[in-house]
Amino acid sequence: MSSEEIQKTPFDPELFRQEGHRIIDLLAGYLKNVVNRPDSPVLPWTDPDELAQHYAGSFKRGNSEPFIDYLEEVIRLSNHLHHPRYIGHQVTSPLPHVALAQLCTTLLNNGAAVYEMGPVAMAMEKNIIRLFSGMIGFDNEADGIFTHGGSAGNLTAMLAIRQVKSTYNIWEEGVLKEQKTGFMVTDQSHYSVSRNVKIMGLGNDALIRVPYDNNYRMRTDLLDQCYEKAIEKGISVAAVVANSCSTATGSYDDLEAIADFCGRHNLWLHVDGAHGTGVLFSDKYRHLIRGIERADSVVIDFHKMLLVPGLNTMVLFRNGNRSYETFAQKATYLFRKQAENEWYNSAKRTLECTKSSLGFVAFTAFKYYDRNYFATYIESRYDLARRFAIMIKDRNNFETALNPDANIVCFRYNPGGMATEELNRLNAAIREKIIKDGTFYIVRTELEEKLWLRVTIINPLTTEKDLQLLLDTIETTGDEIR
Repeated sequence: MSSEEIQKTPFDPELFRQEGHRIIDLLAGYLKNVVNRPDSPVLPWTDPDELAQHYAGSFKRGNSEPFIDYLEEVIRLSNHLHHPRYIGHQVTSPLPHVALAQLCTTLLNNGAAVYEMGPVAMAMEKNIIRLFSGMIGFDNEADGIFTHGGSAGNLTAMLAIRQVKSTYNIWEEGVLKEQKTGFMVTDQSHYSVSRNVKIMGLGNDALIRVPYDNNYRMRTDLLDQCYEKAIEKGISVAAVVANSCSTATGSYDDLEAIADFCGRHNLWLHVDGAHGTGVLFSDKYRHLIRGIERADSVVIDFHKMLLVPGLNTMVLFRNGNRSYETFAQKATYLFRKQAENEWYNSAKRTLECTKSSLGFVAFTAFKYYDRNYFATYIESRYDLARRFAIMIKDRNNFETALNPDANIVCFRYNPGGMATEELNRLNAAIREKIIKDGTFYIVRTELEEKLWLRVTIINPLTTEKDLQLLLDTIETTGDEIR
């Protein structure tokens, strides 16, 4: 076989067609099984070292394993997010049609940082940005960009904040010790917020920590006090980072009160709405983000509560021009006209020079599923979380950390008469056994040195019956371990 033939063989359209049909059949069978057979394991547990060893030595030339067998094993050993008893991390079970759109973007491989490399994706990004800007209540001056994940989204917004609020060009001149920019946060903020402050070279002092209340919401009554203390330390306060909602507990900060405070002190309000901004679709729960229209920037993860495969994040700016101030680079081989704000060349405003067609994937979701669909989905998950909290309180040997705002519930098994450390160990052991048994996938969090079991009711197919079984399973497991 000639070199030319060797290079061409993998791109044989007929081979792709045959393998593609087999893969779609495999995935359709997977969906059928995982949705209709809830007694199958959510996560087929395998020891990490054992699984790594299983795949060791696989890079042999001419591997004869059929491609479909290879994929079938990958699917079988993976965590099954479409399983009704997947109620763990804040990563959604994506809509199948939207996943197919992502398959297309993968083959086309059109980058969406430079218009010429991804024209359709950039045009679709623009329209999704307009849709959500309007839903939030921003005017026509708003603009935004897509990033791979909420951590990158928060960093993108925070870099813009630093540049806008600095009295000099911090991007070109670097961080001046005597003019340190500060961000007001709580310890319930996503870890990316504090990490980003340190990535920007601002140090721990730039994190102005505002206390939170018993419901893990920012203490807005203490904002002025915390601000004055920061000023006394020589910190130039730039912004408040609010949670809508927090990762650990699903608590929504009071955006109206925070916006009032920011207005008084000329501060930027950044809303980390990665998980909870989906309530934009809900008349019932929209009040949780009342005041978001006064934010200067908002981050939304479509791969959390909007049923889109990850990673897919949008960063919105109320004043769209602000997003251009962050990265003033002179990559002349990419951009011909440096003076113009070219919305269609997003690499000017993001960390990423090569970016996948995120806008196309998100656009597909809202083209084929209307607002009522998303409203029904979000309200059903938030409603179910509230019912679950009541179920927990109605049973002996259980307690909740707080009443849920969102679809996140923190609770634990507590038969009484146990010290905190002993109770922490018991709940950790319960979770570990349940995970390894595969009956449910749940996670854990720590609040005030207490370990809590934590569920995120994100799967559209999870029912009250599943949650009742979860409590039964936890109680039985707890009794066995004790």
